[in-house]
Amino acid sequence: MTEMEPERRMEPEAQPESVPQPESVPQPESVPQPESVPQLDPEPRDLADEARQGFTPDREPRKLDPRVRSYWWVRGGLNTAIFGGIAFVVDLGVFFPRILPSGWPTGLAASLLTTFLLVWAVFVPPIAYERWRFALREGDLWIRRGILIRSVSVIPYRRLQFVDTAQGPIARLFGLAELVVHTAAPGTSGLVPGLDAQEAESLRERLAHLEPSDDEPI
Repeated sequence: MTEMEPERRMEPEAQPESVPQPESVPQPESVPQPESVPQLDPEPRDLADEARQGFTPDREPRKLDPRVRSYWWVRGGLNTAIFGGIAFVVDLGVFFPRILPSGWPTGLAASLLTTFLLVWAVFVPPIAYERWRFALREGDLWIRRGILIRSVSVIPYRRLQFVDTAQGPIARLFGLAELVVHTAAPGTSGLVPGLDAQEAESLRERLAHLEPSDDEPI
C-alpha cells in the first residue's frame, strides 16, 4: 500500500490589516438663512398730506395742457357730425314734412349750419387755448377765459364750498380732466378744463385743504 501523503493543512490566508478610517469630522450646522423680505410696492402718494405740507402761490398764470387742443378738435368734429346730420334730416324733410320756407333751396340751411360748426371746431380750439389761463394765488383762484369777450373770475378760497374733478369718455382717452370749484353764491362757480388728470387731482386736494387766513372772515 502506498503511503498516504500527509494531509496538507490549509492555513488561512493572512487578512490585510484594516486601515483605520479617519474619524468623520462633524459638519458645521447650517445657519438658517433669513427669509427674503418681499418687496412692497411704494405707498401711493397721499395728495392730502402733500397739500398740507405747504402751499406756494403761482407767480405766473398757468396754461392748460396742450393736449386739450386735440381734445377740443375731436369733440368739435363729433358735434359737427351730429348736429350737421340732424340739420340735413330736418332740411331735406326725410322723416317729416319740410318745415323751412318754400323759398329756401333744399339743403342750404343745413349746409350753412354745418359749415359754421366745422369752422368753429377747427379754428376756435387754438384761440381758446391761448386765452385760457389760471393761477392759484395767495388768497384766491384766478381764472381768465373768453374768445370774443374776455372774462376774468377771482374766487376767494374762503368762499369755496367743495371742489371736484370731472372726466368724460373722450377726455379720458386723452388723459385729461377738468377742475370744478363750487361756492355758496349761485353763478360764481369756477371751471378749469384741459388739465392733466393727475394734476387735476393734485389741485383738487390742494384747494380742498387750504385754510383761510385768521384775519379773513369766512
